[in-house]
Amino acid sequence: MKFAKYVVIALLVSGAAHAAGKKGLLSEVSGQGYGSAGCGFGSILMGQDGNQVLAATTNGTSGSQTFGISTGTLNCQQDAIFKSGKEVPAFIEVNKVALANDSARGQGETLAGLANLMKCDAKAMGPVMKKNYSKIFVETNMQPAAIEANINQVVAANNVCGA
Repeated sequence: MKFAKYVVIALLVSGAAHAAGKKGLLSEVSGQGYGSAGCGFGSILMGQDGNQVLAATTNGTSGSQTFGISTGTLNCQQDAIFKSGKEVPAFIEVNKVALANDSARGQGETLAGLANLMKCDAKAMGPVMKKNYSKIFVETNMQPAAIEANINQVVAANNVCGA
């Protein structure tokens, strides 16, 4: 039992020493608020610059990472992609063909999903998308960011969704 205490203390001390000298790669690149061990109780205990082995072990043995991801707690933000401003291009990339079809009709599940992401009313957005289809989908192989820019212009020009 004493040996286990010494191991835990040694890991904590090494985590503090590690944090004093280096920044975690994830904190520099993505700024997610946790280190390479990911979110969970371990990320709260150790922080993003602490001992990531101990953080990962804590997350794994306690099941806190799964719980945190499911509930959006413990540094696990369910909507991290949404906070980064990449949700609409990601949605468009995955659903480009279906979105084009729904936009041509002025209604549909994919169009409703996009309206929801943009915090718009699908019933108000649908007719505008249909009317301006050729302004939105200019080319066959458009990038999601270009489609998004065209949608934003059409929505703003038509005073749809308060954009």
